[in-house]
Amino acid sequence: MDREELLRPALADHEQHPAGEKPWRLGSQVYVGFFGGAFAIGAVAFLNARRLGMPVRARVAIVAIALVAEGALFAVVILTETDEVRLVSIAAGLVAFGGAYLLQRSPDRVYHFHYHGDDEYASLFGPGLVACIACRLVEALVIFT
Repeated sequence: MDREELLRPALADHEQHPAGEKPWRLGSQVYVGFFGGAFAIGAVAFLNARRLGMPVRARVAIVAIALVAEGALFAVVILTETDEVRLVSIAAGLVAFGGAYLLQRSPDRVYHFHYHGDDEYASLFGPGLVACIACRLVEALVIFT
């Protein structure tokens, strides 16, 4: 049995990836969560969800997950007066990545099934680096002021 025949019934109702920009690999987004925190992964996952053609409701859920994770970071830093802000921020970023990953997983599988090309995904290096730097600056301004 061919792979396409095996998966066809499950994917029959799903549309192909909308024309436009290629999405980013979900596995690459973990680096953005680790180095950039919850704000960064929220921004990258939101944009990737749009690239995957996900509905607005799912994109709002991704932003909500990132905001809750960042709020938890602020609460932990304020309540415990910890000096390990960076470590807590990494944890918040990874938690936000986990939620965003779960929401994007199914549309990413559909995209991967329908795409037939040499380079399936766009590079996340530039946008991820910008998100990490910008969101770390915003996070530092909020925490330390």
